[in-house]
Amino acid sequence: MPKRPCTHRAEWRLLPGKPAERLSAHYQLGCDYGTPLITIYSQSDGTEPIYLCESHATEVGRLSANGAGGRPSAAQATTTNNQTTTNNQTKGEDRIKRAEVEDAKPNGSARPEIMASPAAAKSGRATADPVIRTPVRDLTYGNSAKALVDETIWNLAPGDYDVYRTALQQGKSAIVAAQAAGGQLAIVHQKISEYTLKIEALLSESKARINAAEVINKPLEQAALEIIGTSTMDDAEKDTAMEQLGALQESLNRGLHQEITPLQAHLIACEIGERANWGARSDLSEELKPAYRAVYTNVRNAIVAAVPDALNVVERLANLYVARAELESAPQVKLSHHSDGVSITS
Repeated sequence: MPKRPCTHRAEWRLLPGKPAERLSAHYQLGCDYGTPLITIYSQSDGTEPIYLCESHATEVGRLSANGAGGRPSAAQATTTNNQTTTNNQTKGEDRIKRAEVEDAKPNGSARPEIMASPAAAKSGRATADPVIRTPVRDLTYGNSAKALVDETIWNLAPGDYDVYRTALQQGKSAIVAAQAAGGQLAIVHQKISEYTLKIEALLSESKARINAAEVINKPLEQAALEIIGTSTMDDAEKDTAMEQLGALQESLNRGLHQEITPLQAHLIACEIGERANWGARSDLSEELKPAYRAVYTNVRNAIVAAVPDALNVVERLANLYVARAELESAPQVKLSHHSDGVSITS
C-alpha cells in the first residue's frame, strides 16, 4: 500500500450519516486522509468508514459542511495535503484497497452481505451463495486482508473446506490437508511455513537479549490491577480472572531466565497468538483479552526493537496467522470467495 500522506495516528472513525466515533488508543491505525481510501469513502454506498487523525477529522467535517452529501471528495482531500491521487488505478488495485479498508478497520459490527464476484464466476473459481461476514477481528495480532494483498492471493478462491476437514479427520497434518483443499488455504499454510523458517533463522543469529519481566510480567501485573479495580465484576469473577492470569503468567515464564533471546520471544508471541486464536473466534473471556493483547504487543515490539531487520517478516507472518485463523475459524463453516476478501457462513 502506498505511503500515507499523513503520518499521524487515526483518532476518529467517520461513517457518512453517523456521529464521528473516537477510536481507542489500542488501535494503531494510520490516518487515511489524502489517500485513495478517501475516494472509496466518497463514492461508497455509505457502509465504508474512513479513519482520520484529530486535525484531519476536523478538516473533513469542515469540507463536508461545504460539500455535497456530507462526504469529502477525493479532490478536496488530496489538494489539502498537496497530494495527487492517481486516476489510472486498475480495478484490481481498487479491489485491493477496498479489501484492506473493509478487513483492516475495527467497527465492532457485523459486515454487510457480500455477493461472489462476477470475475471469480467467469474464471471458474469456487464461489458460494451470498454470505454474512463475521465481525471484524482485533487488529492487535495482524490483518488478514493485508496478508492476501502481500501474497497476491486476494483474488483466489479460499479453498475447499470440506476437503480440508476430511483430510484432518483422516489424520493428515494441517499443511497436507490445506494443500489438498487448495486456494488461499493452501498458500497461507505454505507461506506460514516459509516465513517461519526465515524468522527463526534471522532471530537465531541475533545476540540481543530481551528482559522477560518487562515484556511478560509487567503487562500482566497491570492487567491484574485493572481487574481488581473494575466495578463491572463481582468478587468471584475477579478471583477466577486472577487465577487465569496467574496460570498464564506461570506458563509463559516456565523455563525462562531473566533475559530471553529474540527467538524465545517469538515463540512466546506465537503461543499467545494461538491461545487468542489470532483475534478470530476465541474462548478467552472479555476480561482476559486485554492482558493477552498487552503481552503480545510488548513481546512483538521487543522483538522488532532487538532485531529491526525482522520487522517485515514478523508482520507478514502475523498477518498470515490471522488469515489462517479466519479460514479455519470454526468447524462446520463454509468458506466463500469474494474478490474483496474472505467470507464465512455457518
